[in-house]
Amino acid sequence: MRIGKLILCTIFFLTTVPGRTAPTDNAAILLMEKGDSCRDQHLYNKALAYYLQAQKEPSLENNTETHLQVLERIMCTYDVLYQWKELSETSYQLYMLAKKNNAKAYQALAFFMRGKRLCLEGHLEEGYRTCFEAVELLKDADYPQRDHKLGIFYAFLTKQYGKEGNYKEALRMSKEQERYHLLASQSDTIYAQMNKQRLYTIRAWLLAKMGRLAEADKLYKRHHIVPHIDPISGDALPEYYQIQGMDEEALRFLQLVKDNMRKDEDTLSRNMQRVLGDEGDVYYRMGDYQKAAECYRGVAVQADTLGVRTLRTISSGVQQVIDSERAMSRHNLILSIVIVGSLMLLVVFFLLLRHNRVINRKNRTMTQMIRELMHYRDIVVANGDPVEIAEKSEEEKALDEEEKRFKQMDKRVMKEELFRAPDFGRDELMRLMGVDKNAISVIISRYTGMNVTGYVNTKRMEYAVILMRQHPEYTMGAIAEACGIKSPATFIRNFRNVYGMTPSEFRQNIDE
Repeated sequence: MRIGKLILCTIFFLTTVPGRTAPTDNAAILLMEKGDSCRDQHLYNKALAYYLQAQKEPSLENNTETHLQVLERIMCTYDVLYQWKELSETSYQLYMLAKKNNAKAYQALAFFMRGKRLCLEGHLEEGYRTCFEAVELLKDADYPQRDHKLGIFYAFLTKQYGKEGNYKEALRMSKEQERYHLLASQSDTIYAQMNKQRLYTIRAWLLAKMGRLAEADKLYKRHHIVPHIDPISGDALPEYYQIQGMDEEALRFLQLVKDNMRKDEDTLSRNMQRVLGDEGDVYYRMGDYQKAAECYRGVAVQADTLGVRTLRTISSGVQQVIDSERAMSRHNLILSIVIVGSLMLLVVFFLLLRHNRVINRKNRTMTQMIRELMHYRDIVVANGDPVEIAEKSEEEKALDEEEKRFKQMDKRVMKEELFRAPDFGRDELMRLMGVDKNAISVIISRYTGMNVTGYVNTKRMEYAVILMRQHPEYTMGAIAEACGIKSPATFIRNFRNVYGMTPSEFRQNIDE
């Protein structure tokens, strides 16, 4: 039994690790291999600690290949952890060291990471050009894991084109991904199962995005795809569950991710923030508004705590500057403290003021979201309570029937997303309720506290919030159009009226 476990651990240990170096007495290599072991278990924070420790080893000065391997691992780990500033710095270090030593493979890896970031930031033309230059550079390189890495490159390009709706190019990239994953699996069988899951997870997601749901489901079942953690396929699996309405599977996946993050002591991070937000969205779709509200509150707590931690880091930096100035001459010391201290205090004051404003805006938004969720929950609970019809007057019975019809109409508007039609308004609501224009205004006001225009705009803005959370790459114009609003200016004005802030400010709060 122990021998079997040892073999499995060895296979896991070698998986997805480029340029594995044989164990030696070299301290940097030993630290790197400890990091690899953590990474293979998806413990990225712990892996990063080992890699950073290895980077400080003096032995790297005389071992360029090991130095390149360490930098490549650090770069990829920063990418998984969404640490963009450190990612940019490390990818630049890797590129310059690789260029100096004519290491084409590592140049390609660093270059592709730059192209990936450009694409994710919206600079698509430059991003794609950079990515494809990196692909061609890696194809010409002599690198043991070349086919495996090319498969990963094409996996990202498949997802990127798919998110843009360019399905023709996405399918072409998927075929290239399949070709290189197959080559990698032939040269090293330890990649076979992992590459298969990755390939068909992304392809099933792509087919679902294209509306080919039956074909996607058949592919999903044929290849026995199950909830699994893979930073390469990323959000493809949870989005597939959303499209197919597989909410229970989505919750299983998110729980798996949360358990792994807790094991990695990663309970306060952008990753956890995203997971809680996604979990809240799933519960919202399932109609469990209480749990959805709890998840959204968790997102708010994460955002606030991360903001405070950022301010503490800034304050610590201010103190370090002041301490360093004390080593200077008395004249320079006094002058430097006055200038630097004043500037830094102004910066801290500005950031504190800005942070408080963001918190207030975010709290208003979250309060409104939670209030709406509680309203919906109360409606669901009220519908399930027994009603003593015999004790009610005829007028009360009529109101009950009217309320029931309104709830049915409201549920249909949300479920079928009727508000997304640009011309959806009073006439459509009258038709759904079967009443005249005077009656519909009274009914909407009675059960929502809003007029007809406010009711329709609120439905559209709720949908806009969901789109901004699920698709941060969408432009404001695209979101406005998806919500049934032709003018971006009208969309921005309506969003401010409903939530007290602009869509850009709301999106910024999500990112922070």
